[in-house]
Amino acid sequence: MPKVKKALEHGIVVMHPSSSTLFIFELLFGKLPENVWVCGCVTQRGLYGTLEAAEVIRAFAAEEADSLMGFRLSFYIKRGVLQDRMPLGGILDSMIAGDIYIKGVNAIDTQGNAGVLFANPRGGGGTIGSVLAAQKKRGFDVILPAGLEKLVPGSISDICKTTDRKATMVMGMPCGLYPVRGEKVDETDAFRILCGAKATPIAAGGIGGAEGAVVLAIDGDDNQVARAYEYAMMVKGARLPTFNLDIAAEKE
Repeated sequence: MPKVKKALEHGIVVMHPSSSTLFIFELLFGKLPENVWVCGCVTQRGLYGTLEAAEVIRAFAAEEADSLMGFRLSFYIKRGVLQDRMPLGGILDSMIAGDIYIKGVNAIDTQGNAGVLFANPRGGGGTIGSVLAAQKKRGFDVILPAGLEKLVPGSISDICKTTDRKATMVMGMPCGLYPVRGEKVDETDAFRILCGAKATPIAAGGIGGAEGAVVLAIDGDDNQVARAYEYAMMVKGARLPTFNLDIAAEKE
């Protein structure tokens, strides 16, 4: 995206660690991030934070009373150079119009709205709530990459009203869903941005490793369709690194 390229060259790009931003990090730097690459995730066991992220957060909790603004796990890129991890609050205070914050989401609806699961007992949408409050003041852009497997029926704003972080019977950690404003980028948007082709979802789901897959019909001229096919083949077979679940949070 032109504005992302501009921010990488002249400004600041910040990414919340997730399965989506992991691949963006790898594309930019040719390697995977060290230690923490995802904070919370949906697993076969249920909704969980990762042990790696929890250990970093607990290490700084005593000295940083506001654990949300003291969050030290963001990928912080300034003029194309990866910076040392620093508290989120300080990063947000330095961002201005033209800078970019990228956050993977957990749900999107057919209107392009997005939602993020949060488990922080303080509420307020967790770190993304703090980011959106800063974005309103500072004017930077928020981009929300999301696979179409995250599409949910209904309206995100209505669905968020049904979630309760205080639920007593859960698989993993109790979570609420927080509505997030920003520019959603799913597979259909990606093909349009990358090659100008129109991608239409026509089926979803699969077996034998294709669980979560989407089937897309591509429409365009010969060059656009060929490029779209090439991009699709490039990402086939992508794999995520291993991670450890913060099982202690379940017992708490």
